[in-house]
Amino acid sequence: MSDVRISIAIARPVDEVWSMLGGYDWLPRWLDAIVSSNLSDGGRLRHLKTAAGAVIVERLLTFDEDARQYSYALLEGPSPVIDYVGTMAAKDDGKGGTLASWSSTFIVQGAVESEVVAHFEALYAAGLRGLKRVVEAQR
Repeated sequence: MSDVRISIAIARPVDEVWSMLGGYDWLPRWLDAIVSSNLSDGGRLRHLKTAAGAVIVERLLTFDEDARQYSYALLEGPSPVIDYVGTMAAKDDGKGGTLASWSSTFIVQGAVESEVVAHFEALYAAGLRGLKRVVEAQR
């Protein structure tokens, strides 16, 4: 099983970061690779469309407002993985800022594991940089 974990320091209070990161339908607001997101099944399924035109379907597994964390499963998409579970979280850094993280575990099928891991690392890093840019620009 592969494990990817990326985090970034954001110079804004955790509640401000979580208000953006915790929006299950809000990936297009800070992740350039995603151009649209639509919810179904009472908000538990999100249907994403990538800039390249791919469709991704994910199911919300857990959502903990108090812990500022949610997890989701990848149901459909172009990535050569199975048993994918991702987690988004925002933690107070104790200094008025936030440590935002995006992590996942998955099994690679029909591809080179190191290449798939590198793809997700790059995606998460770019996404978290976008989140930082958007949240820190809000005043």
